[in-house]
Amino acid sequence: MKKRKFFIASSIIVSFLIVFPSVVSCTVFHVSNDSCAFGGNNEDYSDPDTHIYFYPPTANKYGKVIVGYSGVYKIQGGMNEKGLFWDGLGMPYLEVKNSTDKPYFYNGNIMDYILDTCDTCDDVLNILDQYNLKIFEYAQIFIGDKYGDSFIIEGDIIHRKSEYYQVATNFYLSQYPDPPYPGWRYNIALEMFENNPVENISVDFCASVLDAVHQEGAYPTQYSNVYDLKNGLIHLYYNHNYNSVKTFNLIDEFNLGYHSYSIPELFEHDSQPPYKPNKSMGLSQSAIGKKCYYSSSTIDPDGDIIYYLFDWGDGTDSGWQGPFNSGDDCNISHIWNEKGSYQIKVKAKDMYDLESDWSDPLLVSMPKTKIKIISNLYKILQSFLYFFDILLY
Repeated sequence: MKKRKFFIASSIIVSFLIVFPSVVSCTVFHVSNDSCAFGGNNEDYSDPDTHIYFYPPTANKYGKVIVGYSGVYKIQGGMNEKGLFWDGLGMPYLEVKNSTDKPYFYNGNIMDYILDTCDTCDDVLNILDQYNLKIFEYAQIFIGDKYGDSFIIEGDIIHRKSEYYQVATNFYLSQYPDPPYPGWRYNIALEMFENNPVENISVDFCASVLDAVHQEGAYPTQYSNVYDLKNGLIHLYYNHNYNSVKTFNLIDEFNLGYHSYSIPELFEHDSQPPYKPNKSMGLSQSAIGKKCYYSSSTIDPDGDIIYYLFDWGDGTDSGWQGPFNSGDDCNISHIWNEKGSYQIKVKAKDMYDLESDWSDPLLVSMPKTKIKIISNLYKILQSFLYFFDILLY
């Protein structure tokens, strides 16, 4: 029976932290000064089905916001009305040794319970001290409060904040207590905080740190949060686009009762289409049957990824090519099989299928076939040899 209880307790904590492949990474931090305190995180994973959930206060529970996914991976982090936030990072196995003689927490998800009942980091530590922390063998937990305190739970090892900032990524500080630290994200965030005066911390600065350490590719940053812990505000960013933000006031959301939002749907109507692409660059005259190369690029005002469609003017097109980062060139080739003049146009679309205008056309002429070109070259060569013979004579 005890083994089954342990499985339930372990599965509860594992269920809110996705067991990430080694290439997947997240970043969490806490910064504060005398007038403000912020928590920040990037959620890096392959699943775009992300959500934000609001739970109003009850007689024995604080109001809270939870951010994460649907289903079993619903809880990835959150904040309560008292200005306490947490976020978690999936980690390699780390043996827990110092609390194995204590009971497990069986009353649901322990991090949910912490948001329901705790005001400060010290409150959280008092709760964690009562229980077996074997449930954190595959997780690193970051806790911060509005009073400027924060800490990282590493198994049953606690790292307290010692500067105006504290940062966690997907490695164990106990294994790398001194620089150089593994992972570019940790080093970049650390450098930005070290070079920023403590009095200059702000929501925009926190967003710039998250931008600097965001991920793309197979496991991109799905969403980012900046928690304003003193004012009960959540600044939400989607798909590593830090030019567009949704800000939620916890009190206003609690007044609506329990509810949730799909994060992609919150942002899809705010997106703008890419700007008109540049006129295609490439050959304006060539031969039938010859492969011709062209390129174009544009900018998406929201920083979204871009796809390109080339119309070759002969009744065919390239199909949508991509994805490309905003501003990157799209290089492509085409072969014309008939003599004539053709207008190449290109348009772009973003990840929401919002399309740009067509570019200005590039006129391309196919005046001669390969055979005729070769024939003309042969005639020129013959003339050159004829005059060369005359000079020798």
